[in-house]
Amino acid sequence: METLDTLDHIAINDVLCRFFLAFDERDWASMQSCLSTAVFIDYASSGREQPSTMSSTEFVQRRRNAVDTLAKHHSFSNLLLTKQEDGVGGRCNYLILRFDRDFKGEGEDFYHSCGAYEFRFGKAEGAWKITSITQRALRSWGNRQLHGGSRKPKAQDKV
Repeated sequence: METLDTLDHIAINDVLCRFFLAFDERDWASMQSCLSTAVFIDYASSGREQPSTMSSTEFVQRRRNAVDTLAKHHSFSNLLLTKQEDGVGGRCNYLILRFDRDFKGEGEDFYHSCGAYEFRFGKAEGAWKITSITQRALRSWGNRQLHGGSRKPKAQDKV
């Protein structure tokens, strides 16, 4: 297996840091700058979106709609990168802490998740970009109604 250049490893780690921080800071332009023009997404393991390819603009808008009312803290660890013929593959563990800033409901004021992400990276315009994101959810706990992408439909919403 061919090893990844140290500077490429640092640059890809930086892309992931900026990507996850963009969620926490609601910096949607920064998030989009981390993504290729089209990105493959698979969040099926968390019961959310089925695998599909979408524009970076659509991906960012969906994330914005799902979590923009929550205070969030994303962290990742154990990043492993492997050079492949068509780019770089990456895997890391994640922990996402989410809190409702203005919680006035019943139950818990948080919804947390942990698991692993599998990424693919490619170069575009001289920079590393995320081309694929697969979430391997291990567990979520708390009030799922706080997270727009994880809410269970209300009885009146079911057809």
